[in-house]
Amino acid sequence: MRKLFTLSLLITATSVFAQQNASRTDSSRVFIGNMQVGERMESMDVARKNVISTLKRDLDNLEKNAKSSLFTEISNLSKENVVNADSYAAMLAKLDKKYKADAKTIETDNIRDIFQIDQKSDIKRRHSNVISAQCFNAKNDGVFFKMKDYANEEIVSFPLETLKGNSRYGLVENYHQGFARIKKDQVFGFLNFCGDEIIPCQYEKAENFNDGKALVKKFDWYFVDMYGNESDALENVVEAQALRSGISIAKFKNGKMALIDNNYDVSKKPVSDFFDEISNFNKDLLKVKQGKGYGLIKLDGSIKIDAIYDNLNPAAEQGKWMIIEQNKKMGLMDTEGNIKIKPSFSQITPLPLDPALGFSASLGIAKDEMGVHLVDFNDLRTSKTYLTIGEFNKYGLAPIKDGKYFGFINTDLKVVIEPIYRSIGTFNQYGLVSACKDGVNNSLKCGYLQHDGTEVIPLQFDEVASFNKLGLVVVRENAKNCSLPSGNCKVDMVYDKAGTLIIGKTNEAAPIGIRYATTDTLFNNSYIVIKTFTPTSNNDEELEYNLIERNSLHRITNTGYKSIRKYDSNFLFPVMKDGKWGLIDTSGKVISKPAYKEMMYSTEGLYGVKFDNNKYGFIDKKGKVQISFDYDEVRPFNNGLSIVSKGPGKLGVINRFNAKIAPCYFTEINILPATKQFELIDNIGSKFILNSNGDCVTNCTRFDEIRKLANQ
Repeated sequence: MRKLFTLSLLITATSVFAQQNASRTDSSRVFIGNMQVGERMESMDVARKNVISTLKRDLDNLEKNAKSSLFTEISNLSKENVVNADSYAAMLAKLDKKYKADAKTIETDNIRDIFQIDQKSDIKRRHSNVISAQCFNAKNDGVFFKMKDYANEEIVSFPLETLKGNSRYGLVENYHQGFARIKKDQVFGFLNFCGDEIIPCQYEKAENFNDGKALVKKFDWYFVDMYGNESDALENVVEAQALRSGISIAKFKNGKMALIDNNYDVSKKPVSDFFDEISNFNKDLLKVKQGKGYGLIKLDGSIKIDAIYDNLNPAAEQGKWMIIEQNKKMGLMDTEGNIKIKPSFSQITPLPLDPALGFSASLGIAKDEMGVHLVDFNDLRTSKTYLTIGEFNKYGLAPIKDGKYFGFINTDLKVVIEPIYRSIGTFNQYGLVSACKDGVNNSLKCGYLQHDGTEVIPLQFDEVASFNKLGLVVVRENAKNCSLPSGNCKVDMVYDKAGTLIIGKTNEAAPIGIRYATTDTLFNNSYIVIKTFTPTSNNDEELEYNLIERNSLHRITNTGYKSIRKYDSNFLFPVMKDGKWGLIDTSGKVISKPAYKEMMYSTEGLYGVKFDNNKYGFIDKKGKVQISFDYDEVRPFNNGLSIVSKGPGKLGVINRFNAKIAPCYFTEINILPATKQFELIDNIGSKFILNSNGDCVTNCTRFDEIRKLANQ
């Protein structure tokens, strides 16, 4: 049974000034952001040409359909194969002038609305890239690459990864609006696109560039601009965090927080009211706390939702609904302040759905005194009430418990597997889940279901095991008419993942209580080994083995064997049954009934076997006896010859037809490794050499006398 989802409030408070982007650091927690480099620039002229292309993209994004003469100029320059220093410097000077003029036309003492913030922000961000890229004006050499900055936009820059391994650096962050934040020798500074420390490392703290300025701290907090110029100290600010669009969160000496813009050093006026807390809510809104109440404000500081709620949190990332808490009850409200579900639940918790599961949904669990419901945050539909709801799996299903019964519901809030099961497992690698339902006399009957609720293995068994890695599972039935042992017993069967019965009952009318255990062991990489436990008359069990063909999942052994060896070059398995060895082929056909006390591995198509008379002979790959059982010992055939024995001091050599190439007369016979010749020694120490074909080559006169005497 899977562990069911336990409801708990997932939303926890975190410090607004906590280290940002921690999840994007490398293993050393020094390098932040993806700094993988691409194409290397062949020369400075080529590097400048590619920088011009990126700045043309920026200008295009700003001008949209209103193409200016400057846009035409930069477009023409970007088409050049290379761009020299003079042309490059002239173009960047024009871009610098344009962005300054554009920003000035919309600058006011008081920011009026979000549109104006976004418009000015776009200009400032592009301008920041131009100022950083001016470093290429005077460069005559250097190593530069195409890469992606923190916002995943293509840039041409110094490869920051080359700083890895340098112990002076405690932080190196990918380029953000043209500048890379670094911490060197325990103080912060910034690099431009050329890798120059354009703003020297000197600050206790530093935020990223935020529309042309970065928040930095020595003793006090300041702004530093793209040229390295510091502002006056920021009045009463004790902590600061850059947000976006030139807006930051500041904490003041009185403990209050407010939003400030990049002109705060001059205006000394926050752009929002003061609050006890301010934190990010989503990309457009900020969560604020005033006294005991929470609300929302916009980036321009205007109030979006009054701070009258006990708490509020996003229902889903960047979603249009939020979870509100009022008088210890939770409900749902949109970001316009319209309540969609009145605060009536004790809890509403977003469900974390892993994108790797392959489906998208925005769901939560709502709990009240009746139980729990699924809530679809997209359209605010709710499911019926259940006792528990579990986590969603890769099939988009979550287990539900309705009373004492279990089922599954999908991300569309539709019940796919009705809650009619007393117990239910987790889906395995084959998309199957074990389930048990009520049977007669308070029994449970179990089997396996597909993720659409179809029974693959019928729910008629008393127990089911887990599938092995090769797609087989053991099921068990309590039988009342067992033949061995008599009376009640447990009968096992084996099914495959498609629901096909692979190993059934030994006898349907009076089965034997055989137990099976699947394994992940493979013979010859093609046959699955199944352990088989057969009961004996003395209430013990005998361990045997069966084989299942891996691809077809068909059983090839029609009975269990005490031992099975891997198949040989003849594609035959030596098998043992009742203490005797025989042969079966890869389809399970019996080639030689188990009749031999011992069996050697095949050599040259023949198997040395020991018969009931305790003598050895040879059978062929069809099970036919080719050499009678006359020998006390035999060795494997080598080039058509085998060394055999008829007792101590009676060694000889025979061929495949049992012809005595050397009679059983010799006390010692050796095969010489270098020549594969046979060395024979008789009882008086005389040596004889036969070649690998059995012909005598040394001391042949005496050898012929011995052979002649044996043939008489």
